[in-house]
Amino acid sequence: MSKPSTPFDQREFRNALGTFTTGVTIITACQADGKLVGVTANSFNSVSLDPPLVLWSLSKSSNSLAAFEAAEYWAVHILSHDQDQLATHFSKRAHDKFAGLDLETGMGGAPLLDGCTTRMQCKTAYRYDGGDHIIMVGEVMHFEHSDIAPLVYQRGNYAVATRKELADEAEALIKATAASDSFDENSMSYLLGSAYFHLYGKLREFGALQGLNDAEFFVLNTLAARNGRSLAELNRLFVYAGHTPLINVLDDMTARGLLQVVVDQGERTERGLFYLTAMGQALAQEIANAGKQTELALLGNLGAVDTIALRTLLRRFISLTDDGKLPGE
Repeated sequence: MSKPSTPFDQREFRNALGTFTTGVTIITACQADGKLVGVTANSFNSVSLDPPLVLWSLSKSSNSLAAFEAAEYWAVHILSHDQDQLATHFSKRAHDKFAGLDLETGMGGAPLLDGCTTRMQCKTAYRYDGGDHIIMVGEVMHFEHSDIAPLVYQRGNYAVATRKELADEAEALIKATAASDSFDENSMSYLLGSAYFHLYGKLREFGALQGLNDAEFFVLNTLAARNGRSLAELNRLFVYAGHTPLINVLDDMTARGLLQVVVDQGERTERGLFYLTAMGQALAQEIANAGKQTELALLGNLGAVDTIALRTLLRRFISLTDDGKLPGE
C-alpha cells in the first residue's frame, strides 16, 4: 500500500477506530502495598483458547501503569448493559474508585466487582510495547459469566446491542413508511398506539374482574401514579385519553369508598383535590402487581437484550416529545 501524501490526522483516525463496536471492561489489580487499582478499557480481546489467553492495552500515560506492569494477577470485568456509570467512574483519575463498592477478593488480591456480564481472573503471561500503549496478555485462571446483556461502545458513546434481524426489520419498516404517502401499519403512531392498546387491554381485563369500568380504571391508575389531583387536572387527562368529563365517575367512586376529596371551603369542583383511600390504594396495588406480572411475561418472550433496547428507545422517545406540561395546557 502506498504511503498517504497528506499528514496523518490522529483525530480522524480515532473517529475511524470508533466505527468498530467493542465491549466495555474494567480491569482491576492489587499493588504490593495493598492499594487497589482499576481502569476502564475497551481494548480487551481474546487471543487463544488453548491456553486460554486474553489481552488488553493501557496507555503509557496512565497513573495505573506501574501498578499493572508489576501485577502478577489482574481481573477483567465485562460490563453489563446498566453499568455505564461504573465505566465512567473508573475512567476518571485522582479519586478513590473503589469507595462504597461491594467487592470480592480474587487471585493476587485483585478486587472483583459485582453485577458484570463476565468476570475473568488472569495471571500475567506477556507484556509488549505497543507504541503509546503497553499490551498486557494474561492467562485466564478462572472465569464466570451470565446471560445479562453487555454494555457496548460505539462512536464515542455507550450503547446496547440488539439482534441483527430486528435491526433489519426496523430499517425495512422505516424505509416503507418513508416511501408511503398514507398512514399505515408501519408508522410510529400506529406502532406505539397498537402496543399501548394491547398492553393496556390486558390490564383492563384484570380491572374488569375487580368491578371497574374503563373510566374508573383510568381514574384509579391516574391517582396511583400521583395522588391528589384537582377535578380540572383529571378532566384534562381524561379528555386527552378519549373519555368524557368525569364528575359522575368521581362521585360514584367516592361513594364506593375508593376516593376521598380534600375540600377547600367546601368548593370541591374548583379547589378540592381527589385522593385514593386505603381501599383504593390497595386495589391500585393489586392492579399494579398484575400489570407487572403481565409485563414480565411479555418481555420474557421478547428476550433480555431486546427488552433493554426497547426500554432505552422508549425513554429517549419520551424525552424528545415530553414538554413537561399536562395535556391541554
